[in-house]
Amino acid sequence: MAFTPALDVPAVIGGVIDELKSAGLSATAEPADLNPPCAWVAVDKVEHSLLCGGGVVRVRIYLIAPDVGTMQAHRTLSEMLDKALTVIDPDQDTVLDEGIRLPAGGGPLPAYMVTAEIETP
Repeated sequence: MAFTPALDVPAVIGGVIDELKSAGLSATAEPADLNPPCAWVAVDKVEHSLLCGGGVVRVRIYLIAPDVGTMQAHRTLSEMLDKALTVIDPDQDTVLDEGIRLPAGGGPLPAYMVTAEIETP
């Protein structure tokens, strides 16, 4: 008998990416594909709900801006956050002081972090 996972984490990630794209944001789960301004979707944890077989997947959405100065970065990130909040319901306050390093190197880029919990069947 083949193993079938109860929680399809890649489907959850893909669904969040699709929602962010529908709001007008560039979004990916692949660090190598990040090209700011963009959103990076990463999985944080899974809370299992064994009685029904599903659970809750917590995702972290990093909104990343180019490093073009503090005020311009906040303007860009604020616009991105407004778009993201049209399709994402955060479960915590948005963190405004994140710094993300791209795989290609360089210094940390300004970023906001939004977390959301996505229920799965």
